[in-house]
Amino acid sequence: MRARFILFLSCAALVVALWPALTGAEIFGFRDMLHNYGPMRELVWSGQLSLWNDRSFGGASLLADIVQQPFYLGTLAMRALRAPAWPGISLFLLLHAALGVLATWALLRRLVPGAAAALGALVFGLCGFSFADFSNLQWACAAAWVPVVMLAFDLWAERGGAARVAFVAVALPQILLAGDPQLCVLTGLAGAGLALHRQKRPLAQLLREGALAAALAVIIASPQIFSTLRAVGGLARGAGLSREIREQWSLHPARLAELFVPRLFGRLFSDEFWGGFTVSPPWKRNYVHSIYAGLFGPALLVLAVRRRRREALPFLWMAALSLALALGSSFFHLYGVLGEAVPLFQVFRYPQRLLALFMPAWAALLALGAAELESLPRSRRVALGLSATLLAAAALAATALLAPEDPAPRFLLVGGLGAVSRSALQIALVGAASCAALLVPARFAVTALAAVLVFDLPAANAEMLGLLSRNEMRGPPAVCAALDEAAGHAPRETFRIYVDQDPLEQGRPPGFAEQRVREYHFGKRNLTEACGFRETVALTSLDPGAELKLWREVSPLRMLRVMGTRFVVTGPGRARQFGGREVSVDPRWGFAIVELPDPAPLLFRPAAVEELASARLIAAARARPELLGAGVAALDAAPRAHRPDPSALLLAWASLGEAISFRVRQQQPGYWVLAATLDADWRATVDGAPAAIETADLVRRAVWVPKGEHQVSLRYRPLLQLWLYALSLVLSLALGTAAALGWRGHRLRRTIRP
Repeated sequence: MRARFILFLSCAALVVALWPALTGAEIFGFRDMLHNYGPMRELVWSGQLSLWNDRSFGGASLLADIVQQPFYLGTLAMRALRAPAWPGISLFLLLHAALGVLATWALLRRLVPGAAAALGALVFGLCGFSFADFSNLQWACAAAWVPVVMLAFDLWAERGGAARVAFVAVALPQILLAGDPQLCVLTGLAGAGLALHRQKRPLAQLLREGALAAALAVIIASPQIFSTLRAVGGLARGAGLSREIREQWSLHPARLAELFVPRLFGRLFSDEFWGGFTVSPPWKRNYVHSIYAGLFGPALLVLAVRRRRREALPFLWMAALSLALALGSSFFHLYGVLGEAVPLFQVFRYPQRLLALFMPAWAALLALGAAELESLPRSRRVALGLSATLLAAAALAATALLAPEDPAPRFLLVGGLGAVSRSALQIALVGAASCAALLVPARFAVTALAAVLVFDLPAANAEMLGLLSRNEMRGPPAVCAALDEAAGHAPRETFRIYVDQDPLEQGRPPGFAEQRVREYHFGKRNLTEACGFRETVALTSLDPGAELKLWREVSPLRMLRVMGTRFVVTGPGRARQFGGREVSVDPRWGFAIVELPDPAPLLFRPAAVEELASARLIAAARARPELLGAGVAALDAAPRAHRPDPSALLLAWASLGEAISFRVRQQQPGYWVLAATLDADWRATVDGAPAAIETADLVRRAVWVPKGEHQVSLRYRPLLQLWLYALSLVLSLALGTAAALGWRGHRLRRTIRP
């Protein structure tokens, strides 16, 4: 009963923290949620994007974009429901958070009594990392599956059998499908280590079953693995990121005290934040702002290590290794070395993300310690509470000494209290409440301590949600109407736009909410895509190498023109930088619309075609301005005749994401060039007969059409990925059913056991 009460408190606290977003009154505004994940989920869940995303860059496979979780069952369900981004995202995250809490409890219940297990689950669900991770939807979903996977490995290690092998096989790939392949691999290794530690069967049998589970997991994840690997060669990060970039968001050692000190560096969204010295330049805030998991944590850790060392050992190893990786450049570049030693790990960054493996291990250690509280006399329990309070206060004081030379911001008075004073007050209040909770009879001590945590953790961590009122953001961004007016209400799919973000970020209003509302209305990153506009450059996980190469090595302006960019959203007075004319200025939100001169059409017939390999195009384009325009097309291979034909006409054109069709009439045969970067799964036909798609100008594509009137169709047909997905889906359902029936049978046997 006490365990259920603590679990109820945990889920209730999550609902209360998310309630404004669950009702649709507020939305998450921190990190990239407002201007990336939010609009992209709106497009994907509503069905506006199918298999091909034509709204960013020159187009990219949505199936390869693991951030959008294209093969994840949760995404499939939200898409089937046509769920709106808001409040759909909030509900999606709440369900995953509840999954993580319940799975953590089920795992820990195998180690400790119910109340202690529930306390560990509470810590996992309400810790600072979990709240901060809500701003990165795909990583929050992946992190919620970690305790599920650990539970599956623990059950399998104990007794094995088909149902438990099925549970491991179906749970593990969900981390990858949810959007975090790096965490999937490391969680699999951690689970294998836990299984070896807790095995009760012959090692050879364990290895045979483990190999089967791994093979099944790979099959389930295969559509995403294949799609991403096929695309990665054309991505900017496909060649690997430098160690400096990969380790840019390393966890600073001074931040370890955040585990038990609330708001160690002040409030996130104000000048009170004084922890800039822990952040890699040029950033001003930490990627994961807080990992606070309760003031009493160190005391429970000591109890776990001293009294339950064998049970604690695998979680100690898991916590230590994941923390060492999260420290990155602060721990002998272990994260950087891993990226260079393990194939494909060089494309990942953000070491702090690996706290997703550390936090469930930390929760397990605290649960093991909490299980020992009942065996301690009241005086020892209170002494532990006082010690934990003094340690937190000392850590706060010591960390404050590491602040930059100007100490003013950390003692800036807001609401009568400075940043350090505010944290000190919370430490005092929570310390007193914890000591009082430990004065109750021993059998109620864990429940009383959990009641303190359920108020303490949200009070310290809820600001990480970055909730914003929707009042100013219910309609489309102001920039969408401005672009429509500038284009004379021309169809939005007939041209591209570019949002020049750097000048728009200057002169930002002072408040966090005001900044985000302005960013919304000037169309930061992917926001205009939700209006139906196509951006030449946008924020995705699939930055194409060819387009960025043109941008950097030829010129940004020529890159914009080659992709059919007609308008630039920028700061007022910047038309000269783009060689265009300023057609409108929005005085309220501080953006201007600039029209570029002579943008290349999205579909055209060039006057001339020449054969020029993509590898030589950059050097040639620097010397010859006529390249990358609409007059001359440079094809990797031009095997068919192209004759000038000024009378050629484009009679009709329709571009619907994964299907493009156009009808032309011409007196001479020749190539028609499309400003779109189509991959190898695109197929072309001319009047129903197969036709070749040639690479043109590095980033465009061309189709040869004979003389006369003809219908040209291009379709995106990733058949292998879809067949793999069908296999994955059937296998997931079969294994999930087997695991559920096995779990039910196990519970039934426990119920009727004499």
